[in-house]
Amino acid sequence: MKVSSIDCRRLKKIIRKECGSCLIVDCRPYFSFSNCNIKGSVNVNLNSVVVRRSRGGTVPLQFVIPDEKALFRLREGSISAVVALDDRTPHLQKLKKDSIAQIVINTLSHLASSTNICFLKGGFENFQSHYPELCTETKNAESSGTETERIARNHCEALGSHHKPDYDQGKPVEILPFLYLGSAYHASRQDYLADLHISALLNVSRRDTQPSKGHYDYKWIPVEDSHTADISSHFQEAIEFIDRVKQAGGKVLVHCEAGISRSPTICMAYIMKTQRVRLEEAFDMIRQCRAIISPNFSFMGQLLQFESEVLSSTPPSADPATAPCAQETASFFANEFALNKNFESSVFTFPTSFLTPLPLQTPVHQFKLSPITAALK
Repeated sequence: MKVSSIDCRRLKKIIRKECGSCLIVDCRPYFSFSNCNIKGSVNVNLNSVVVRRSRGGTVPLQFVIPDEKALFRLREGSISAVVALDDRTPHLQKLKKDSIAQIVINTLSHLASSTNICFLKGGFENFQSHYPELCTETKNAESSGTETERIARNHCEALGSHHKPDYDQGKPVEILPFLYLGSAYHASRQDYLADLHISALLNVSRRDTQPSKGHYDYKWIPVEDSHTADISSHFQEAIEFIDRVKQAGGKVLVHCEAGISRSPTICMAYIMKTQRVRLEEAFDMIRQCRAIISPNFSFMGQLLQFESEVLSSTPPSADPATAPCAQETASFFANEFALNKNFESSVFTFPTSFLTPLPLQTPVHQFKLSPITAALK
């Protein structure tokens, strides 16, 4: 399928006249998208493992379009044009092979439909400079430190604003009947905690935010969201805390600052340990509940090592069948580590045991039907 470049003026016309049949895909990092974006656009938010695995090629379509409604419309052919954009690349030919925008375009260009695939010349910065009225309001952020650190420093300011970032919107999401995932903002909302009957808080961040009000079983696990942080050493104490809350008939909210990297990692470790399932299965389950999760690459590597430890003694499943989507996802991740078995990191080394197919205890598609949820009640 041919991919064309369009300028800001053309995109403005599309938004004004064809907004119902146009999908704008923002390929910038999540925090950049959260600060300011073109109204109505969706964020790709590809995990670093997915980007590495793609090698500049294609990825499963559900990774590119995490919004289920948009994905359905795209597959049924009701979207006539998809416009991909990044920060500021001037032209399609200037995109780097392994850039997220290029991966997105490669994936979309394989669609078996008449949808027009376009790339926005000059990216978001150029469009915003010409048509700021078509973008969400820009929030002030400090220029120093990593994006995660800037978000953390400005978190209190964000809480008082009328426009909350995506990771703070809505209520905490239910992963299991007794296990919820959310942000620091969610943990600060007494009304949310009361409505969901939350009785315990597991804070996985660098700040101790023990609530001054309410009677909660509280645990703080200090962890930085960095590639040098050892989060796996806390897996067991976190699992034991969650299990203790469950056995007492309570409900626990696991949170960090934004509920994107550290707390989802803990939830994945819990599911892998208690349900004896693989990493990609736990990842898929949690991402269905909270689409914006994106554990850093080091955390994913530590989870992979944990998977090897958890599943090493798991007996083969009698029924290895999985849903097509799950098979595509599992194959996608498995090939990454099989093809990169010589890859080494200063933080972790991928276990060679992963190169041997591991048994699947519970097919991913069953999570959608919530048999685990029912069994754990």
